[in-house]
Amino acid sequence: MSGKIVAPLPRSRFSSTIPPLVAVAACIVWADITVCISGTPQQVLPVFVLVMVTLAVTGAATPLPLISGTVPVRRERQAMLVAVAATVPFVAALVINPAQWERGDALPLIADRVPVFGWLFDGIMGALPFAVDTPVYNLLFSAFEVFGFYLECVLVATILYAVLRLTAAPGFREEGHAEEEG
Repeated sequence: MSGKIVAPLPRSRFSSTIPPLVAVAACIVWADITVCISGTPQQVLPVFVLVMVTLAVTGAATPLPLISGTVPVRRERQAMLVAVAATVPFVAALVINPAQWERGDALPLIADRVPVFGWLFDGIMGALPFAVDTPVYNLLFSAFEVFGFYLECVLVATILYAVLRLTAAPGFREEGHAEEEG
């Protein structure tokens, strides 16, 4: 017995695909629920919070292999928590949307809620042949909205991990390998 209380999970070649699959599943769940229960926000709010937390964590976990082996496992976990915390402005942009209030009855834009990748999804939505306020349009709009949030989380985590990888001192790396072996 190694004396560790919590042993790291074994990594398989498929472990890097799990976070994106979880994110896609969370986006589908959110889109389905918003279409089915539109108009009753009391029931949607707990699911929204669960989906946002799931997307923030999976977004932070997706680029985690960037720092694998560079820093100790304990530091990887701390970096992941920092990446999740760094997504708070994107949650605020998703929830607090004054641009839509100012525009009134204009078409809803994903870019109002997803500042980094919203323009891309708005272009896709504009090219699709679905009429506004139809169930298919609302389903796709909601799915693109939460998937865009996930992509923003991945971007923030990637930048954070890249900086951490570049700034990790050689002695720090050796300490991390000794901690993992011991």
